[in-house]
Amino acid sequence: MKQYKHIVVLLMSLLLILGNVSAFEQGWVLNMKANVGGSLTIPSISKSDLAYLGANKMEGTLGFVASGKAEVGYIFDAPTYFNLPDHDFSGVGVFGYIGVGEGFAGQVSGTMVAGEQVNVFMNIYYTPVISLGATGKAYFFKNRLAVGLSGGMKMIADTTPSYEQYDDKDALGAEVGTIIVDAWMMKNMNPFAGSIELLVEYNVPILPTTELVLGGYTQFNIFKPKYITMPPKLQASALQDAEKQYKEGNRSEPLDLRKPIKSYFINSFDFGLTIALGFKL
Repeated sequence: MKQYKHIVVLLMSLLLILGNVSAFEQGWVLNMKANVGGSLTIPSISKSDLAYLGANKMEGTLGFVASGKAEVGYIFDAPTYFNLPDHDFSGVGVFGYIGVGEGFAGQVSGTMVAGEQVNVFMNIYYTPVISLGATGKAYFFKNRLAVGLSGGMKMIADTTPSYEQYDDKDALGAEVGTIIVDAWMMKNMNPFAGSIELLVEYNVPILPTTELVLGGYTQFNIFKPKYITMPPKLQASALQDAEKQYKEGNRSEPLDLRKPIKSYFINSFDFGLTIALGFKL
């Protein structure tokens, strides 16, 4: 029983200490962030390009990703820079960031095999994905609450992304492996995506120079790879079927996977939680 009393006293003392410590009011700040959440792939392609690939539908799936981010910026407090003392709005922050994390692309493609509709599931995992960008934040309630908007870019730096493939009729069989990004792909495929992010953070002061940052984020990514990438088994099946259709007069041209697919986008919507440590510089 005495142990529990000691724990209660310790927690109350800690809360009193934290309550008396103020959030960062102004100056340079470094935040070391960890993000954990989900990524919903949102593919987009025209009907004509979809038919060219021999498919009749394309949908996205949900995966899970994690990332780390270093964020450096300056906080401009409202009393000094905006002449708003004792106001709910307490400041503005401008930050730049660099991050490293995981990427995910999940698709369900529908096609006809031997007169039967087959849905092929494909999940691709990229590591690392490098991100760069800038964030603007509005601070409220003595800099405890921050609402931010950021814009930036991501680069897929993985030359051997892993994948898993299966279908609902076992027409192609299940397969796992890696996609080798060869010299032609490195030269011609686009590895860059644009991103825009909305975030909310709550800053908990620990020490005069340290904060615990808890928050959440949503991010929309726009990615146009220019070309379709397939694992070996799926690629062989698509080329074989297209060649057969072409010889039978049901296609106007053979399938060329090195032909740009201009309408193809692999956009994604990311969301999740953030935990970070902030340091006053």
